Amino acid sequence: MATLREIAKAAGVSIRTVSRHLIKKGRKDYVGAATRRDIETAIAKLGYQPNLAARALRAARSHFVSVLTFTTDELRMAQVAALQQDLRREDYLVSLTFEQPFASAERIVETLHDLIGQKPAGIAVLGAEPLTMQHAIPALIPTLVRSKIPYVLLDPKGMDKSISRFDSIRINRGRGVQDAVHYLAKRGAKRIAYLGTQEERSRLDGYDKAMKKLGRKPLFVDYPGEELEGLRETARRFAMQKKRPDAVLAHSDFIAMAFLAGLHDAEVKVPDDVALIGFDNRFASDYCCWPRLTTIAQPVSLVGEAGAHVLLRKIQGFSRPPGGWSMTFPTQLILRETA
Repeated sequence: MATLREIAKAAGVSIRTVSRHLIKKGRKDYVGAATRRDIETAIAKLGYQPNLAARALRAARSHFVSVLTFTTDELRMAQVAALQQDLRREDYLVSLTFEQPFASAERIVETLHDLIGQKPAGIAVLGAEPLTMQHAIPALIPTLVRSKIPYVLLDPKGMDKSISRFDSIRINRGRGVQDAVHYLAKRGAKRIAYLGTQEERSRLDGYDKAMKKLGRKPLFVDYPGEELEGLRETARRFAMQKKRPDAVLAHSDFIAMAFLAGLHDAEVKVPDDVALIGFDNRFASDYCCWPRLTTIAQPVSLVGEAGAHVLLRKIQGFSRPPGGWSMTFPTQLILRETA
């Protein structure tokens, strides 16, 4: 493998200049444009690969960011991908650690201690489902704060007021649901129902607020849980109701698609007889069902990018901004054929 000395010789510069370029890579004003091109050409020609561990020892800091997650769900992994892409531009690598979603708080804190012991440059904790958040995050946060390591919480669902003051990147799901309900009402829907769990309140609270503003009574479709065949059967029973709702807002795309399959079984026309809106904007909502599912898209890439922004600013020693590090992003209603 090529050495810094060989890179310097090929580029016609000093070893110090090569080292300075690598340490400050991406900062265009650190070395001249011509020098930068010569160094990068030499690196590409000789196949130089930087030793991040050695660089970390010289700089007395790590080039790894630890990410703790409780799921491999496609939306969470999209957040990690966006986080990693932005961190990589600044020469940081992401190390991903998985923990069981319903592990005890003690075990989760123990895992976090293991990550802290590796002395990463920063730590990102991905939010999980409400039950995990309720018992895990309150135990994690004091440990994170005491560690003095830059941290950020990525999209922690169900955060109560005692936790919300900590640095986090959030999604305003409730506002997205409100917008969807008002859209359905403007399209002429008179009886708008909600289908989904009541454990995760942000979406349901948005539904309640929207119905209250419209002066209407909330309606709920019997929710059998996330088992797909049960949801399909729920739709068949729903179709037999004499005074059934003319619009349904589902907690997730998976729930909406299983419900849609049951409506097809019962020969209910969507959206003519019943309009349907999901939540998440998963790949399958656009390509694997018919009619294509109208849904509420979560800004997963923006969450990851914002998390990287916060971690990098903290790592680089920036002062806490006046409004704090936390950010909240809106959702977007994606209009397709079901509503």
